[in-house]
Amino acid sequence: MSQQPGAILGKYDAHAAFGPLFYTQNGNEFRSANGYPGPKYWQNKVDYSIVANLDDANNKVSGTVTITYKNNSPDKLPFLWLQLDQNLFSPESRGNALIPAGSRYGARGEKLEGGYKIEGLSVVQKLKPVKFTSLIEDTRMQIRLDEPMAANGDVITVKMNFSFTVPVNGSDRMGHLTTKNGEIFSIAQWFPRMCVYDDILGWNTLPYWGAGEFYCEYGDIDFAITAPASHIVMGSGELLNPQEVFTATQLQRWNAAKNSDKIVTIRSESEVNDPKSRPAKDKLTWKFKIKNTRDVAWGSSKAFVLDAARINLPSGKKSLAVAAHPVESNGRDGYGRAAEYVKASIEHYSNKWFEYPYPMAINVASNVGGMEYPGIVFCGWKAKNGSAWGVIDHEFGHTWFPMIVGSNERKYGWMDEGFNTFINGISTDAFNNGEYKKEAEDMHQIAQYLQSAEVEYMMLTPDAMRERNIGVNLYSKPGWGLDILRNEVLGADRFDYAFKNYIAQWAFKHPTPFDFFRSMENGAGEDLSWFWRGWFLENWKMDQAIAKVTEEKKDGKTTGYNIVVSNLEQMPMPIILEVTTKSGKKDMVRLPVDVWMRNNSWTVRYATSEEVVGVVLDPKHVLPDVNSSNNSWKKN
Repeated sequence: MSQQPGAILGKYDAHAAFGPLFYTQNGNEFRSANGYPGPKYWQNKVDYSIVANLDDANNKVSGTVTITYKNNSPDKLPFLWLQLDQNLFSPESRGNALIPAGSRYGARGEKLEGGYKIEGLSVVQKLKPVKFTSLIEDTRMQIRLDEPMAANGDVITVKMNFSFTVPVNGSDRMGHLTTKNGEIFSIAQWFPRMCVYDDILGWNTLPYWGAGEFYCEYGDIDFAITAPASHIVMGSGELLNPQEVFTATQLQRWNAAKNSDKIVTIRSESEVNDPKSRPAKDKLTWKFKIKNTRDVAWGSSKAFVLDAARINLPSGKKSLAVAAHPVESNGRDGYGRAAEYVKASIEHYSNKWFEYPYPMAINVASNVGGMEYPGIVFCGWKAKNGSAWGVIDHEFGHTWFPMIVGSNERKYGWMDEGFNTFINGISTDAFNNGEYKKEAEDMHQIAQYLQSAEVEYMMLTPDAMRERNIGVNLYSKPGWGLDILRNEVLGADRFDYAFKNYIAQWAFKHPTPFDFFRSMENGAGEDLSWFWRGWFLENWKMDQAIAKVTEEKKDGKTTGYNIVVSNLEQMPMPIILEVTTKSGKKDMVRLPVDVWMRNNSWTVRYATSEEVVGVVLDPKHVLPDVNSSNNSWKKN
């Protein structure tokens, strides 16, 4: 391995960083070597039809779900697995035993008899009853079929009645909030759902323990929610019967909002306590439908102020930005701008990455700090100004990861949170001419923090990670990594092209981390295994140092300088040098990461007839260098 004269010895091993055997499996007919779905890629399909009732007096949801499951796999399925997420909130759940005091997850110390009550389970195939037995284990249900489902297209229908008590704080993802004008219900993970059966693990049956989010199959969902007529209900997808659930005035405003780029108030703050602002009935049923989705959620309250505006999509299609919040959250410094934020966020991501696929985009202000579902998000009701923009933009960014690109959040939380954090940064810079634009972060300071042994690794399941590390390892570190790849390694054009293709190829499908790695390398035309190893799989440090600066002369005149840069730690990165000459001129020199493929140090030859008075490595602190003290040289 090459060592330049004057270099500083360090720990760097180029063979470990650039070894050729990163991918241990070849592409196949299901998942191609280029990182895209293969010619025989398959995934199963599940449709749901749900009829449910909200009992606001007892904080209870009850209903009936009909599940139509299609086995597109090449395998016979002798049993089925379903997710029963509400069982986390049962006192005897496995998650309850694992969640520490003070955690964000679980029911937060409530004395709650939570969990599902399930009755009337039946299984039908081709209109005929199917013999089966069933087992509920914590947050999973197994249905054992007497005769297996056939491969390649067999269909089965599962039906059951379910009910549960809504926790006040359901892992900060659903619950209910008391406001001065009534309770706000944020209802999610509310009906039994199919587990994913895929070509990676077969049945994905990891329990719901709070930190790990979701991995869901795609299909069409229609659902009807019966609630007190005093309530407004907003749910995923398209509201099918606005004429039945709004007053005549509200219906007129609702339809006007569909054609308005400015915010239209459907129910104002002054109207919230006016009985005439709701139809004079006991109960109303709100009907929704959404296609090719992995889930649905909904919010319900008599306390809602309701705003809406048109969303303009690149294809010419339209969607509807909707904001539902209590009067306490209204006002220009809070969620009075929520519909504006929703519209801007959705339009930005649609133009930049992939078009928004749903008929509505609803923000509900509630006691959920921030949580995403297809077409609807729940955001903390006290957020103001930049924080309100930030949480709305983050939660709707999740439309792309994992609602469109359906990664396995329960195993690889960074594939949704980290990718979303990355696109949030670009969106925030763009919003309203940079109204909430943030200062660039100091990656030197961040690098020092990341090297703490307490920080753990990104490539851990969220439930196996210390809760205090989730924010760094699932959100920040992968987001910073993509920033580095885009800004310092590939450039925006190559990165964006590869990233957009990754989204388009895996839209409404199930990629793995290695599908992502391969697709980025193929789209950008770059071997990035050194980066995936060091940043995603390991916690490698980066430390570049200026070892020596010597002047070159010919016939007594200065012809240039030799600047020796050493790589002292295991993480290679490009070289960014700022050279200052005696006249005050500053020049940037960039060298690709390739210089470290067989070298521990590299001599940068800088041609100049002027005297060089200073050299600085990474002057803007855009690379994760753990030691800034060896990054500069000054002429004595």
